[in-house]
Amino acid sequence: MRRFATFVLDTAFLLLGRAAHVVFHLFGWRFISFTGKLSGDIVYLLNRRKRTETAEEIRLLFGARFGEERIKGITRRSFENYYRRQVETVFFGSLDRETIERIIRCEGRENLDGALEKGKGVILLLSHFGSFLLPLPYLGFMGYRVDQVTGRQIHASLAGERFWEWRKREAEKLPVRFLQVGRFLRPLYQALGRNETVAIAFDGRDGSRWAVVDFFGRKARFSTGPFELARRTGAAIIPTFVVREADNTHRIVLEPPFELSDDEDTERALAEDTRRFAGIFSRYIGEYPCHFGAVLYIMKKMRDSGIKKPLFVESYGYCSDNTNTTGH
Repeated sequence: MRRFATFVLDTAFLLLGRAAHVVFHLFGWRFISFTGKLSGDIVYLLNRRKRTETAEEIRLLFGARFGEERIKGITRRSFENYYRRQVETVFFGSLDRETIERIIRCEGRENLDGALEKGKGVILLLSHFGSFLLPLPYLGFMGYRVDQVTGRQIHASLAGERFWEWRKREAEKLPVRFLQVGRFLRPLYQALGRNETVAIAFDGRDGSRWAVVDFFGRKARFSTGPFELARRTGAAIIPTFVVREADNTHRIVLEPPFELSDDEDTERALAEDTRRFAGIFSRYIGEYPCHFGAVLYIMKKMRDSGIKKPLFVESYGYCSDNTNTTGH
């Protein structure tokens, strides 16, 4: 039965991919983005529970910084931005350099180029903020050798699993290489050894060692993995963020290389690195809260399902043995 259901779903998603290609060439990227916004507005209006829970997560993050009207506005924009990103991702396989150059502008490429000149590779440290996957096709089409690290995938349903597999196949049409990393990190070391650019999510929920830091007045848990990897390989870390502009184009920001702590104690150094990077991340969230609001809801659902380590420590009520705690 599962085999038949898998066949049906894979066939449906294959047809969806072909239809997406036709729609892309008929109507263009802006129409696709508008479709995503419309989808977000519809879900916001009809799904009261999701709307309420998302607003509560935003309220918990920002505390008394925003009034109720601002929280309501951030929640709605969060729905719009999230569904825009989801719909746009469906069309990644149809992207080309001309479209990329039309919808994206990049600040700080000189930071990436300078880091690559050292010959030890670059860790592009992303987060689930805005259309965070766009730096991959952008840099790929600009001629950079780019690798995306993907962790262990857990799906709540067969449909979710097959949809993810289909999206992955669509994304593999881009000039980007995907590294499936589990317990063994050799592919990462090899890619950095070839002086490639490896994209990793700072706020990803996979990892074995964690640091707990102050994050908007709460205690948040982030993996120290990227900082450990940079120390072992000599690779530079480039903090990377994607901002959706008012005209619905995107601005990729490649920050200057992140300076690792010089503390000789490894545990303290990793905790300090995590704390400082979380500070950069929180600055962007504070300026563009609607780029992260829906992610808070998704992380809450993961926490409630018990399938991923939660972002905030109070979700567990304790720190594990592999977690370090540091203040601001």
